[in-house]
Amino acid sequence: MTTKPDETPASNPTSPVEHDVAVVGGGAAGLAAAVFTARYGLETAVFDGGKSAIKQCAYIENYLGFPDGITPDRFLELGQAHAEREGATIVDERVTDVRDHDSGFVVETTESTTVADRVVVAAAYDGDVLEPLASDLPEPEPFAPTENGRTEVDGLYIAGWMSNETEHQVGINAGHGARVGLALARDDMSERYWDAVGERYVDWVVHEGRYGGEGWDEHVDEWFEQEMLPADVDRSSYEGGEVEPELIEDAREDLKKEFLDRCIDEDELRRRDREGQRRLLEQFDEEVVMEYAKELEERGR
Repeated sequence: MTTKPDETPASNPTSPVEHDVAVVGGGAAGLAAAVFTARYGLETAVFDGGKSAIKQCAYIENYLGFPDGITPDRFLELGQAHAEREGATIVDERVTDVRDHDSGFVVETTESTTVADRVVVAAAYDGDVLEPLASDLPEPEPFAPTENGRTEVDGLYIAGWMSNETEHQVGINAGHGARVGLALARDDMSERYWDAVGERYVDWVVHEGRYGGEGWDEHVDEWFEQEMLPADVDRSSYEGGEVEPELIEDAREDLKKEFLDRCIDEDELRRRDREGQRRLLEQFDEEVVMEYAKELEERGR
């Protein structure tokens, strides 16, 4: 587990924001981005009513982890199941445009209107959704210039084929979507604290004992003092800078908790491994599963 934000725009009852993150497009890039933002703790909706470029493929044979390949439909079903497992919502509506709003962005679909704090555009064939923001973006040549998916419009990200950082390949686009989701999470943490804290956020779990133990608090405190404090803060008193001392202490404790929450013991590791395999089986045709079970039985396993 990783540290999740206690409050976000979407969880604030006085805010017009309905989603912290709206992902436009439910292909490899969009779903990968959604997995990262949802795991971080942002309320994420994936709008998946448009055409997915991946469905142009008859069969996917070059995606790591599928030795004999996988159909695009099954790949997307697995991706949606993963995003939903992490807390994202899949919305079967096609986005028609994205425009500025006082609290972020208005996301118009064929059926509804929603307000999102941040938007990830991950649609290969619906580039016209950005027309209302075209004057704020550089001319694509032929794709939009981005940096880890970030655009010149604050809060607007582009993942996948519409970005000049990737290629028209499913594995590359999934990786780019993950980079964008991670960048968005880091930006959110930077806003909560400051850049040095946000940029060290990562998403992984480790074996129990990797963090913690005797002297661990002192080690983290020393690392925090040397590398994480804003440059304009007096390290002896935490005063004199733009960051409040209370916020500095919150960041320190948040980082410690984030490290410790990543640790899982052997029992939890085995539980997750077993549950992960079962969830994969749920996506396979029952006939194939039964055939393989029969083969195992015949081999005496």
